[in-house]
Amino acid sequence: MTDQRGSVGSDAQGGPGGVARHPEDRSSGVMVGRVRGVPIYVSPLALIFAVLVAYLMSGSIRDRLPTASDGQVLAIAAVISVGFLASLLAHELGHCLVALRLGHVVHSVTLHGFAGFTAYEPEPRSAGRMFLIAFAGPAVNGVLAGAGELVLLAVGADTHVGVAVRDLAYINLALFVFNLAPGLPLDGGGVVVAGVWALTKDKLRGLRAGAYGGFLVAAGLLVWGTTVAGSGFGLFYTYALAGFLAFAAFQSLRAAQLRGRLPGLSAGRLVRRTLPVEGAVPLAEALRRAQEVGATSVAVIDRDGSPIKIMNGSAVDALPEHRRPWMTVDEVSRAIGPGMVLDADLEGEDLLAAVQRVPASEYLVTQHGRPVGVLVMVDLVARLDPAAAARMVAHR
Repeated sequence: MTDQRGSVGSDAQGGPGGVARHPEDRSSGVMVGRVRGVPIYVSPLALIFAVLVAYLMSGSIRDRLPTASDGQVLAIAAVISVGFLASLLAHELGHCLVALRLGHVVHSVTLHGFAGFTAYEPEPRSAGRMFLIAFAGPAVNGVLAGAGELVLLAVGADTHVGVAVRDLAYINLALFVFNLAPGLPLDGGGVVVAGVWALTKDKLRGLRAGAYGGFLVAAGLLVWGTTVAGSGFGLFYTYALAGFLAFAAFQSLRAAQLRGRLPGLSAGRLVRRTLPVEGAVPLAEALRRAQEVGATSVAVIDRDGSPIKIMNGSAVDALPEHRRPWMTVDEVSRAIGPGMVLDADLEGEDLLAAVQRVPASEYLVTQHGRPVGVLVMVDLVARLDPAAAARMVAHR
């Protein structure tokens, strides 16, 4: 998978085009190393899945090596399960290294259960870049599958080593084929997005095509599971995978719909009129002054009149009204940190990327270096997804 996107024994993207939307939430697991400075994480679920792979492979190994001892069968199964995780990691490193080569910032690579994720930003700005990053992961698995077949020519398929090599070659071939299935969140969906984008010069049309392709892949898995997979764990896994892909395709389609509302949406157009006050002013007094002048946001200023904090609306909402005269604005305000200052001309994809990079409830908006007001996150969300904005307000 790619940024974030993932691999299902393969790749399932966390977002259209495989870009991780929230790098700060990028990992869940133990860091096992770094590649070119990028941390590699392995979650406990990945280890559990590796054990499951070893268990499922043991019966097949015994059938092909009837004279092998229990210890030998277990050792071969363990090698295959570790090789499976290594194949997933190699897949993600393909995405990672290509993204780095193209100048993207890669935040992490994570193996999680039967999936892998590479978190990077920003999103590819061209169809060609998207194709290269999306195709890189499966390409690595294709190369490994071919290398495995070459090794088999030397060691033979009926030896202990040969059994392990052949199974790993098949695993990598399956990863190559499945990840290139033409639908999001798989890498093949990213290839579809890139192709449609290149042909139509319309990225949104490509994202929609990739999402609809994801529904088709999920439906194909359901049919395959019913007619071929048989029963038991294989059928359950196939249906579970189809459900995962269908849900992820729905998320991708929804994200594409939201992106369609981005053009023309700028920080300057969303800015709220803001009252500047000193931090020692009582909260109740600041709110009264804001109401008088029609301001719906408050900024704390220093002695020079420069904004240093923004009043946190959710903190004020949670504060009982009888306590407001005894609290200062400073106590319910958040310091303006790096990434919390937005240019009024920032719009569309760039605006979305900026607020995803540094999530906050409020941002200071400036024009030509001068403060012009505050952008409240719920206002941006309301323009993209009114239902989500209503939920945000309800939970404040």
